[in-house]
Amino acid sequence: MGILGRASAYLRPYTRDLVVTFFLIFAVSFCSIAYPPIVGKVIDHATHFSGWAPIESLLILYGILLVVRTLAILGRNHIMQTTGMKVTCDMRIAIFSHLQKLSLKFYEDRQTGRIVARITEDGTSIYSLVTGASVTLLGDIFTAAGVLIYLFSVSWKLALISLVLIPLFLVNYRFHRRRMRMESRRHMRNWMRVVGFLNERIANNRVVRAFATEDEEADAFRDGILADYNNWNRVQWRNTLLVTIAEFLSGFGQLLALGFGAWLLLHNEGLTAGQLFAFLGLLGLLYPPIVRVFEANIIIQRGVTAMEKIFAILDTRPHIPENDALPEFPRMQGRIEFRDVSFGYRIGQATLDHVSFTVQPGEMIALVGPSGAGKSTVITLLSRFYDPTSGQVLIDDQNISAYNVQSVRRQIGIVMQDNILFSGTIADNIRYAKPDATREEIIAAARAANAHEFISQLRQGYESRVGERGVSLSGGQRQRVAIARVLLKDPRILILDEATSALDSHAERMIQEATEKLMRHRTAIVIAHRLSTVVNANRIFVMDGGRIVDIGRHAELLARPGPYRELYQLQFADRAAA
Repeated sequence: MGILGRASAYLRPYTRDLVVTFFLIFAVSFCSIAYPPIVGKVIDHATHFSGWAPIESLLILYGILLVVRTLAILGRNHIMQTTGMKVTCDMRIAIFSHLQKLSLKFYEDRQTGRIVARITEDGTSIYSLVTGASVTLLGDIFTAAGVLIYLFSVSWKLALISLVLIPLFLVNYRFHRRRMRMESRRHMRNWMRVVGFLNERIANNRVVRAFATEDEEADAFRDGILADYNNWNRVQWRNTLLVTIAEFLSGFGQLLALGFGAWLLLHNEGLTAGQLFAFLGLLGLLYPPIVRVFEANIIIQRGVTAMEKIFAILDTRPHIPENDALPEFPRMQGRIEFRDVSFGYRIGQATLDHVSFTVQPGEMIALVGPSGAGKSTVITLLSRFYDPTSGQVLIDDQNISAYNVQSVRRQIGIVMQDNILFSGTIADNIRYAKPDATREEIIAAARAANAHEFISQLRQGYESRVGERGVSLSGGQRQRVAIARVLLKDPRILILDEATSALDSHAERMIQEATEKLMRHRTAIVIAHRLSTVVNANRIFVMDGGRIVDIGRHAELLARPGPYRELYQLQFADRAAA
């Protein structure tokens, strides 16, 4: 199915509105075509002194058609604008819903700005296509057909003279169309680069300031904008050439018709002055639609290009396949097993290499090791953001790939090193884990996370807005709100990605107390960057090169030579040096 065929599926729910619009467009075209013949008859009656009565009737008819045409235009525009926005909203919702199903790899390979542009800018292009170009094209088809019928009924000779330039219109259109589409695609690609750059730099403005690269970033943005201008200018110039040539052909066609019509009048070839006037007036309705097709062409090309990009996203299959038909995972007990699991983010590069381990319900284990050892990949697979290349991940002796992925994730809580809060209130961010949570449940979760005290001291308390990514809160405050969010979720399995990293001692103590409450009666996996935080773990898994190279308690691992003791000595040597 082609692009336009697929897009038509989004129009089907609004078939009734489209049918009404169809008749309104027809009414507008009919009235427009009727005006010149009525004026021509008025001229003929006046020049032949036929009396006022027939002229009066024609003037009344003209007025009625004027009112009908005005109301038809009003209804047509209103229905198409509302329908166009409904279609645009439906497509935007479809894109966003599909984006929620795509894997992390999809987002890792693309700039955020480009993804956002699919919903915003491409949606706007489709709105313009539905409300502007489509109405123009359909109305012009009706108008051109009616005009041709009238022209041949008046004088077939004059009609043929008027049509000799139509092939030149088509040649002009075909010559520019393919080139314009190619240049429009190039323009869209370059503009997406600019949007992606802009989004990335604004989101990471602190990094830019920290490295004092404001001038370099401004220069890079200027270069991107100028490159986009050059691309845009080529598209506009191509469209300007197309429209200008079409305008010239339109004017030249009317010139031919006027000259030949005057010759027919002089030689009494069965043409009246009123008919010639009507003929030229209707000819003005025949050529402009052809010109408008070319003017609308750039909107059509943008709309088609936008739909190609939107459908490219909708055609992207999730790394974790859609599994709404799979059963819900039952209430977890918390037993975790990795059974000979291997995984690589890229083909030929193993991040985990035949990893096997078991965690009993209520047990706390820690994953330690150098950067790149595979610690984060373990929790990525457990949360089923990816599936193993080989082997199985089991919870309560059940392969998680056999169950609905959302039902698995709903029972796993994650507290990350850099927890993201959404713009909104503190209450909204805590409630995110459980949308129907009561006020009392939110406050209870905040108390357990040692967050209630600082929240109460804020001017608006739980209704205080945190800003995008929680920038109005300190790092420790953000962590405690995130812990409250997980507590409200009440997961059976808990993942902690070193929640106290890079915090001052007071904040670290508050968060350690909160995490201790959070881990009670839950299976917990802690990714440890600072070994002092895993002293109380039931077992510590030492990882290196995608494998588990040692297992034991803190005292056991420290007592024997091995990678854990080396990491511990290295870390505390660095602290002593500091």
